[in-house]
Amino acid sequence: MSQPNWSDDNDLIRDLGRALRPDETEHRVIEAAHAVLRWRSADPGTELAALLYDSDVDRALSVRASSDAPRALVFGNGSHQMEIEVSDSGIEGQLIPPEPGMVRLVTVDGTVTEAMTDTVGCFTFPGRRRGPVRLEWLAAGDRLVTAWIPTSPSRPDPGPD
Repeated sequence: MSQPNWSDDNDLIRDLGRALRPDETEHRVIEAAHAVLRWRSADPGTELAALLYDSDVDRALSVRASSDAPRALVFGNGSHQMEIEVSDSGIEGQLIPPEPGMVRLVTVDGTVTEAMTDTVGCFTFPGRRRGPVRLEWLAAGDRLVTAWIPTSPSRPDPGPD
């Protein structure tokens, strides 16, 4: 390993930049911290929907489970629930009880995408997502929001889309 040439200002600045740049794990921690700050500053009238079911828990307990299957999640608050499937092709879901309305997908960087639900409460957010997201929806006048949902695959990433 060669000794750094810090008598050259350009080399010194380059080495400092490399030393101060966060690695991937630190970057995820920073993203999560930003998400917490956004959550704390969110509308105080928002209710957090509890996670009622996660297929990843079943897969962890099963010997024969397929890791290629979409992840199924159920969130609920009182009599209102949202069932979703998260896969590489996107997020599909349904509100229970079924009702027409709008579901918002929020990313940790604050990007919001909206999808209308049909008459049976189904909605779709096509396309692969990177990083955690949360879903927001109105149910009987209450604004409900899910916890942050990791959408990155747990297996190694095959590379750019």
